[in-house]
Amino acid sequence: MPADAWADRFQLHGSYFDESQHREVKYRVTHTRLGMFLMYLAGTVSGLLGIGSGVLKVPAMDLAMRIPIKVSTATSNFMIGVTAAASAGVYFARGDVDPFITAPVALGVVLGAVAGSRVLARIDSRLLRIVFVAILLFVSAQMIWKGFR
Repeated sequence: MPADAWADRFQLHGSYFDESQHREVKYRVTHTRLGMFLMYLAGTVSGLLGIGSGVLKVPAMDLAMRIPIKVSTATSNFMIGVTAAASAGVYFARGDVDPFITAPVALGVVLGAVAGSRVLARIDSRLLRIVFVAILLFVSAQMIWKGFR
């Protein structure tokens, strides 16, 4: 893999234990500047289209930066949580949060996130990539369909 001075400087390389392979997986981040640009682009597109930027961030980290898909999905989920927490405070302070709608949605999201993180640890990376691509294709088809309606 090509050397990346930014990734070296900020110590972005790492490892994780993959339960499905029963081994530690080490990785080296590449193309950090390209990744930063793609994250900016993902944020801009998600803001324009009203979609979650994870559908764009995960492929950017996985393909451009060579971060394993399990690390990419976990990192994307964490970034979404930080962003959501910051904006939730603003919306709550403005009185835009309806607790009768928010409570069941939040409960569902928390339960789904816990289940998803458990499945992520056990699922094979190739299968995860196939599922992710299938979901991307479904979301893309929905957007195209709604665009022509």
